[in-house]
Order: sequence, then structure tokens, then C-alpha cells
Amino acid sequence: MNVFVYPYRKLVIQYKQVQYLKNGTTKNTVRYREQVQVLRNLLLHPSKLLTMKKQDREKDWLNKYINHLNMTVQSDRLYKLAKEKLAT
Repeated sequence: MNVFVYPYRKLVIQYKQVQYLKNGTTKNTVRYREQVQVLRNLLLHPSKLLTMKKQDREKDWLNKYINHLNMTVQSDRLYKLAKEKLAT
């Protein structure tokens, strides 16, 4: 797959996650702030955006979300399902 497909998918899913939490009926502010931090982390550290390797959770506890993004964007089925769920 193209080198730019996975980073693009990561940004799309993470942005949709932030928007979903911001506009959703459940106002979980802690989760919203975590997801904003993950998006900021992806944008400030391009290596996390470009790599598909598992990130160490000991260094940064937000890496658990990045690891989940890595898993989601590698599967076309999971990626499409996540986009559909977050669009509502």
C-alpha cells in the first residue's frame, strides 16, 4: 500500500474521533482531552504518524491509542467501519 495511505487514515480517524467526542451526546471531557492530545501528538511527532510499529506504552500512556489506530488503519474493513461509526 502507498506510504501516505496509513498516515492519512490515522489523521482521518483521529480527527473524526475528536469531532465525535466534541459534538456527541455524551460529554466525556476527559476522553475528549485525551483524544485531542493524541491528535496533537501525531501532528507534532511525524515518526508516530509514519510508523506502523507498536509504540511503547511505558514512555507515553497515550501510545495505547496510537497502537489502536495502527491496527485500525491496516485493515480496510476496520477502517471503513470506524469511519462509518464516527460519522454518526
